[in-house]
Amino acid sequence: MGIEADSQVEEEILTSREWLEDRRKIGMSQGLEVTYAMLTRLGMPQMAFPCVHVAGTNGKGTTCVYLANTLSLSGKKTGLFTSPHLCRVEERIRIDGRPIDSEQLDKAIHAIRVMSQEVPVLQPTYFETLFLAAMVCFKAANVQRAVIETGLGGRLDATRCCYADLTILTEISLEHTEILGEKIELIAKEKAAIARPGATMLAKWPYNPDVMIAIEEATTRGCGYWWRGDRLALLGFENANEPFRKIGTGLGDGQTIPHGVFDGFMTMQMDNAILGHAAAWFILPIDPGTPPLHDVMERTFWPGRMQQISGPKDVELLLDCAHNPSGIEKMVNELILRKQREEDAGRSFCPSAILIGTTKQKDLSVFVHPIVELITEMNNPMIVVTEPSDGRLPAVSCDDLADEIRLQFPDARIQVRPDLHVALSTAVEEAVDSSSHSIFDGVTGSVWCFGSVHLIGGLLTILGEDSDDALTTMRWKDDDIIGDRDIPMNP
Repeated sequence: MGIEADSQVEEEILTSREWLEDRRKIGMSQGLEVTYAMLTRLGMPQMAFPCVHVAGTNGKGTTCVYLANTLSLSGKKTGLFTSPHLCRVEERIRIDGRPIDSEQLDKAIHAIRVMSQEVPVLQPTYFETLFLAAMVCFKAANVQRAVIETGLGGRLDATRCCYADLTILTEISLEHTEILGEKIELIAKEKAAIARPGATMLAKWPYNPDVMIAIEEATTRGCGYWWRGDRLALLGFENANEPFRKIGTGLGDGQTIPHGVFDGFMTMQMDNAILGHAAAWFILPIDPGTPPLHDVMERTFWPGRMQQISGPKDVELLLDCAHNPSGIEKMVNELILRKQREEDAGRSFCPSAILIGTTKQKDLSVFVHPIVELITEMNNPMIVVTEPSDGRLPAVSCDDLADEIRLQFPDARIQVRPDLHVALSTAVEEAVDSSSHSIFDGVTGSVWCFGSVHLIGGLLTILGEDSDDALTTMRWKDDDIIGDRDIPMNP
């Protein structure tokens, strides 16, 4: 009888992934009732460890990764929940940088499925199920702290159910207006609602007074701090109106920020890295203190975010998940600045081809505008448009994207390739044919790829960069010693 019961459980675990995929049909949930009820049935796993809860429009994932790695290097066993995933769902739940294995996730999903079928039957969404799975896995692994990225918004996001003693807001811009509101201050209010009474809130300086007010009003007085990247300054909400602020002492001395990294222009990745690192100051004790930023930056690898890898035929690929107008604009600004720096040093910095694919945009013309600026600045490289698959939102068709680019830049050299494999091959062949346009010396051309997260994930899968090792966000060293804990295998 016991053997038959065990076999039945094993069979149910094997079908749990199908059950998880079936959750997609439910769509989105605007409310926390199901998540809270499921957490209660699961034994309140979220109360077993404190969390840092992170919301914003762009940079959430980067901030989460750098904070989680800072905590791991300090000796804390750290869980990390992010979304969406690039290649496979296990990436959303990491422990000390490494995705959990399939067996762990299967067991967690099985437990969630069983609890959901109790009377009254509950129907958690796909996202809610994965958040619940993260809480179950983190408790089972005895993590000491977790870093949690919101999915959409904040106030009604399932992640709002985590036990957070510190919250972070990254950059806020217009997104998902049909859900969060048509005005940026309404979006800021929704995201700032992750603030907990009496808990510290660390927010990126918004440069918009309406956004600033919305964030300050959501936070307990005396608990809010602004991070201002352009001045390397951390200041309390109550000091936000001071006319002069000094650049923070110690931030530019080569210890916190490596020499030569900050020269007056703060890239989005560095800004979010420092924001995540700064958040650790509120968590870790003074002694032994927070690991230095230069060490965290050297160890951190965030797949699909300005990632440079060697592709087919020795063509260098630059991949970035710039999937909305704000993200595209910041990526373009950074690439143009890098071009100026490289050319000042006597090196070329132009791609042979640019591969683009995106999911549905509220205004495609706004999304394309910075792309056209990049095409112009980079001497009109070939543009290969394609279509990402498997996204929550439908892909913009190749023809529509190509038409919009041509409308804004009639001289654009565009190749339409709906199939991602064919699109990559087309871009690579162009790079081989124009090898003089390389971002690196001594290689055969370059291709820049950006757009949907699912586009970048598809490319990484095609390139064989989708293993656990390739997707681990922490680069551990052989001589790392963290208490009596096992260190994850080096990728």
